[in-house]
Amino acid sequence: MGELQVRDVIYKTVMVRLPVLVPGGLCAPPKRIECPCLAVFRADAKHLKRCKGKGCVIYLHGNGTDIGGASEEAKTLARELDCHVLVPEYPGYGLAEGESNEDTVDAVTHACIRFAVELLRVPHDRLVLYGRSVGTGPAAAAAARMTLSSPLGPPAALVLHSPYTSIYEYAKEKAGGLLSYLLVSERWPTRKNLTQTGCPVLLIHGDRDEVIPFRHSAKLRKDAAKRSTSANTRKDNVKSKVNKAGDGKFRHDTRGASAGVVQLHVQKGASHNVFDFYGDVADPIASFLKRHECAPWHKGGEPREAMDLDLRHLDARVAEFGPGDMEEYPFANMS
Repeated sequence: MGELQVRDVIYKTVMVRLPVLVPGGLCAPPKRIECPCLAVFRADAKHLKRCKGKGCVIYLHGNGTDIGGASEEAKTLARELDCHVLVPEYPGYGLAEGESNEDTVDAVTHACIRFAVELLRVPHDRLVLYGRSVGTGPAAAAAARMTLSSPLGPPAALVLHSPYTSIYEYAKEKAGGLLSYLLVSERWPTRKNLTQTGCPVLLIHGDRDEVIPFRHSAKLRKDAAKRSTSANTRKDNVKSKVNKAGDGKFRHDTRGASAGVVQLHVQKGASHNVFDFYGDVADPIASFLKRHECAPWHKGGEPREAMDLDLRHLDARVAEFGPGDMEEYPFANMS
């Protein structure tokens, strides 16, 4: 037997204050706020001077927690995926200023992606978006925007843990159609956004989830299979063969979106908040990324080397970096 090599993982955990532009209200210009972002940079005992990781995960947390509550899960992802993890805080959560709504959460998500890509120099093909519960909506929306609008293309992968098909459809299930129609707008339409996402997608859901029922992921997965059948029928005029192992493949013929994969991992016996994060989240994500040769881990069948991140004078560089231009933000072109 060969010698077993064990790597001691070293975490450099820092708090970054992200400058963000959020809507200023009716007829008011956008205003600048600052939102904390937990950054877990990964290295090992043999490379202490620089933090190295094969990729970067942006973790959009759920509703009943904040970045402090997500910190241990972020470290687990950093260790098991050999990557860095960024956890931005939503306005109004934890110590973050402002109010939380679809526009402000999307704005913070945009600012965090911009921080990773433009300041830390993480390539899009080494970036993984991971959304948990309410965070699945902004994660899917960001992946669709990157696919359709960014010259750098989509992220390496999108992971949605306990997703909903849309906020409106979720509210309709809970409150009924009429009340939902009067009180809830169509927000974070994940079903639509997945049709515009050009990267592999992993859905993770507990079959006993009492908050967001498992049927939401089942619908998303079923839609992927339908798109696969429809796209292949149009292209080849023959019946599509859908992978019975649980992978739905669909292709976008227009607007430059690339081929994607949607796979569903069922957390057997798991509820919304009670599950094995290692066995039913981190390990399935690692297997999914390697199986589909997502660029942070493999390219052309070969493992990729870890990348260096320049973390010198990070606070000063973030402050100088600023929030960016308003036209870049998701709410900028809304009427």
